[in-house]
Amino acid sequence: MFSLMANCCNWLKRWREPARKVTLVMVGLDNAGKTATVRGIQGENPQDVAPTVGFSKVDLKQGKFEVTIFDLGGGKRIRGIWKNYYSESHGVVFVVDSTDVQRIQETRETMAEVLQHPRIAGKPVLVLANKQDKEGALAEADIIENLSLEKLVNENKCLCQIEPCSAVLGYGKKVDKSIKKGLSWLLNNIAKDYEAITERVQKDTDEQRAQEEQDKKERAERVRRIREEREREEREEAEREGRQLQERISMKTTYPIRFNQSATSSQRMMKRKKRDNGKSSYKRSLKTVVKRKRRRTMKNHTTQGKALKMAVLRRWASRTRRRRGSCI
Repeated sequence: MFSLMANCCNWLKRWREPARKVTLVMVGLDNAGKTATVRGIQGENPQDVAPTVGFSKVDLKQGKFEVTIFDLGGGKRIRGIWKNYYSESHGVVFVVDSTDVQRIQETRETMAEVLQHPRIAGKPVLVLANKQDKEGALAEADIIENLSLEKLVNENKCLCQIEPCSAVLGYGKKVDKSIKKGLSWLLNNIAKDYEAITERVQKDTDEQRAQEEQDKKERAERVRRIREEREREEREEAEREGRQLQERISMKTTYPIRFNQSATSSQRMMKRKKRDNGKSSYKRSLKTVVKRKRRRTMKNHTTQGKALKMAVLRRWASRTRRRRGSCI
């Protein structure tokens, strides 16, 4: 009777506890089945899933947990953004393509980078060995050996669980039992040390925001310096061009005085030159007018001559026709 009452009290205590907010990051190489796994957990059909470009955010309820999963793209160019989500994550889900034997070395290197990151080390990690329904899929022991999983988790002090699964076999309540089991294990281990992990998440998030603000200020300072340097160079170039233009104008407006001539004599020489140039230009223009008149007159004479010839020919042709008609 006493044990029954104690169990009831514990149940009531757990029932009154507020829902705990947990953030998970789901990573892995491209085409490993991350998005299909998330959609299966969410209750959507995991078939015909397009590759994730960037990331997608999924919110769902799992028991007493309000879970937010960041599904991060696995392409080589996108993996650089993973570190931006490590600070706010309580745990990691790493999805492995069990059939992709050719890239197993790349998978091991990527997993090592994730687990060795200072904002991931020490947090629980769930490894999903996906695509077990296909031929040629590696077994659980082979994946552990090829990934050196035991060595990695021991070096980085991470709790780890591996689950062979297939994300496309079902969704919602019919999702693969291994995925359900692995997710429950991950959330329960987070719940055991929830306060410490949440405090660490808050600290890491504050540090990351401060670092981002610092980087933003440094970037703005660099941009300001570059802009000021460019404006200074443009101002110096404009001043240099202005001085050169002023020198050219001054050289054009001033007339040099040679052989100790006075200013009045030089002015008289310039007037004489202008007058001579005017006379010569007048003579040239007069000759041009005369030539044009001659050409026009010759052209008119030529046209009149042609017209006279045509009239004579017409008259001769008409007389010829008349003579022939009289002869008939």
